[in-house]
Amino acid sequence: MTPLQRLLLIPCLSPLLLTLLVAGLNLGKIGSLRILTWELPNLPLGVWMAVAATSGAVLGSGGVLAAGSSNQQTLQREVRRPYTWQEETPEQNTERAATAAATMPWPERDLREPAPTVSVPFRVIRTGRPSKDSVAESELKERAASKPAETSTTVTDDWNQPIPSDW
Repeated sequence: MTPLQRLLLIPCLSPLLLTLLVAGLNLGKIGSLRILTWELPNLPLGVWMAVAATSGAVLGSGGVLAAGSSNQQTLQREVRRPYTWQEETPEQNTERAATAAATMPWPERDLREPAPTVSVPFRVIRTGRPSKDSVAESELKERAASKPAETSTTVTDDWNQPIPSDW
């Protein structure tokens, strides 16, 4: 156990020690526990607290010990070569790299060329310049402003109209 682990053992065990201290102070009061339909015998409250604290500590430390006790071996690479294996010279390495580069498929387009574009159908909802529809709408607004008594039932809004197939 390293010194750091010994130092960390104190704060880790302090809740257990504090619970055991409080349990020792409550040995005079008697009570029983009922879990669903199962009723435990009458014992002092301190005994129940001590049993609960120690069982929690044992189960918790058991989980930590089970997780930490796996001795993982460091992965080592074992290289197996034939008995007549010879070290490659730098010339052989460059020849091998050149043949690998010659067999590697290259892209058909230049790397500096932009990515290909995809044709997607779209519809322009509104542009920055006035169109025929917006001119007609502005004329309708002027007519409505000049003749407030007359109401117009003509609506140029196309929200409820079916979308044409050539949009």
